[in-house]
Amino acid sequence: MGGALRHLVALGGAGLVAAVAVATGGGAAHASPAEVFGFGSRHAAAGAEVASVDDFAAVYYNPAGLAAGDGSHATIGGLATVSNLHVDDRRVSLSDPIGTVIGITVPAPLGGPLTNRVRIGAGLYLLPRKIAQVTARFPDQPFYPWYDSRLSRLVILPGVGVRLTDRLAVGAAVNVLAGLDGSIVAAEGSTRALEARVDEKVPTVARVIAGVTFDVAPQVRLGAVYRQRFEVPFATRADTTVAGEPIDLDLEASGQFTPNQVAIGAALRRPTGRVELDATWSNWSEYPGPFVVVESELPLVGPLAGALPDVPYHDTIAVRVGGEITPIANLTLRGGYGFETSPIPTTQTGVTNLLDGPKHTIGAGIGLGWRRAGGKAMRLDGHVQAQLVGARSLSKQIYDPSSGEPYDPYTSLRDEVTDDPQDPATLGDQISNPGYPGVTSGGQVFSAGVTLEIEL
Repeated sequence: MGGALRHLVALGGAGLVAAVAVATGGGAAHASPAEVFGFGSRHAAAGAEVASVDDFAAVYYNPAGLAAGDGSHATIGGLATVSNLHVDDRRVSLSDPIGTVIGITVPAPLGGPLTNRVRIGAGLYLLPRKIAQVTARFPDQPFYPWYDSRLSRLVILPGVGVRLTDRLAVGAAVNVLAGLDGSIVAAEGSTRALEARVDEKVPTVARVIAGVTFDVAPQVRLGAVYRQRFEVPFATRADTTVAGEPIDLDLEASGQFTPNQVAIGAALRRPTGRVELDATWSNWSEYPGPFVVVESELPLVGPLAGALPDVPYHDTIAVRVGGEITPIANLTLRGGYGFETSPIPTTQTGVTNLLDGPKHTIGAGIGLGWRRAGGKAMRLDGHVQAQLVGARSLSKQIYDPSSGEPYDPYTSLRDEVTDDPQDPATLGDQISNPGYPGVTSGGQVFSAGVTLEIEL
């Protein structure tokens, strides 16, 4: 039986590694770079875009905005980030701090009453060496769920916008990636060695982003968008047979999570600039958490399941104000500010060490436009952005067995070694949790980027 358990542990680790490797191309995660830092320099600088976006980035901010543009345009650029977040005195870096932004918008080749009323667009965010990275964390590991590998994902957003009337437009886009589902089967072969077969599937994950814009006056536009919950799930079942005894292990987790979101915005547009106010509600209370779920079936023991902490995540509200001004021809200055509440509870007296805080985002940017030979327009945009994450301190509480209350891993830690009067080393509280007796967090995340838009 001991040998079988060792095989189980080894195969369980192999299953988890296989799940991560196949799903992600080798590595760890959460939502997309567009959500965290903005999509393209023109929009990352101002931040508030639901009612005013009219280029490729509309596929994320509000697909109805595609219908507000004209002509055909291609965009290419890049984003770079650096972290000054900390866990106690240790600085935390971000995975995949560099990525490429690509976008395109073209009018649909339709005639009659649909002429110039339908536009198609697509936005992509590409990583240098991988498609995506998903990590399921240990429950006691200190880390920032909001930023944890959130840049580590290929973004594919195709969409369409339709101008129904001169004042009303609607649009929809699809958020596309892939999940992982499959199994690992292992048994003792003819040589008595453990032989395995892996059968993993990568199904498509597609979720909708839908929006509307309405011009209430020539200079005032309202916008609203719904973004459907998105995540990259992976599940692997390991079926092992050792000495004729079946040992089963199920692993489930999800990464790149973005909750259901509803955003509304209002933009005041002038010939020399615009100003906009956005508000976004995000349903983070439905977050399944960043931990891996493990269930197993052992001979003579029966089913076993790991007990994960039940974390009360909170819905969040974000408010952003931004705008741009063109003081002279072909030069545009942009800026914006945003505030967002945190989905992570401020009190964690038990096993978890999930780090976060309210976020203040400040952005600024500049755009230069000109016409190349042939009269086609070009625009170069650059931006810088700083996200300030509020400081927090978590303190732990030790479970008291004499209280008569059942142990809850979210509200307290348990002494891990039984006291033995004959062994002084066992006396007192023996706690291995890395956040004990407390942990502090906070800091800043800085980003910058540039995009070049070319009229085709």
